[in-house]
Order: sequence, then C-alpha cells, then structure tokens
Amino acid sequence: MASEFYYVDFDDYSALFSKHSAYIVKLMSILNYQLLEHGLNPIEDSSKLFRRVYDLLYHTDLTYRAEKNIPDKYDLVTFSTKTNDEMLDSMRSLLKEELDRYLGYSDATNQ
Repeated sequence: MASEFYYVDFDDYSALFSKHSAYIVKLMSILNYQLLEHGLNPIEDSSKLFRRVYDLLYHTDLTYRAEKNIPDKYDLVTFSTKTNDEMLDSMRSLLKEELDRYLGYSDATNQ
C-alpha cells in the first residue's frame, strides 16, 4: 500500500517536495554543464536528463558514503555468532517449515 502523505498533509509535504525538486533540477543543470565542459552535447530531453541524474545518484551516494565513512544501512545487520553453514541450514529449515505450513503438511505426515 503506497503512502500518500501529500493527501493527508499537503502543506508540509509540498514544501518538502518543492525543496527536493529544486535540488534535483540543480543536479540536472550540473550534469549538463559538465557535459558541455567536456565537449559533449548537453541532454536536451528533460526526461532523459532526469534519468541520467538518477543513474548518477547511485554512484555518487556510494562515493559520498565512502568519503564520509557512513555505514550502509545493510551493514547494520545484527551481530550473529552463527557460521555461514549454520545460517544456511537455519534458512533452509525455516523455508521448509513455511512451505510445509503453506501446503498444509503436518509434522506427522511429513516425517
């Protein structure tokens, strides 16, 4: 279910949207400037330019995180003392139990 915050709180949401969109437009301008600076043609189609900016955000975010020593949110997984094999065995067991439950098998009929 999608969150439609703009519907519930339009004033605050639209202010944030306005700020966010202004920064995206600035990034689009920077990309076209860089293309011109390097002797390339600017991207005239705004939808293509927008897409290129979003493509670059991924790599920019990676570099920014590395330079600022910001941990990736996926690095914050809780500490586990289990080995890889133990984790795989645990996952297999869990998946088997869920599949058995989904298919309606009981422990008695499954053994």
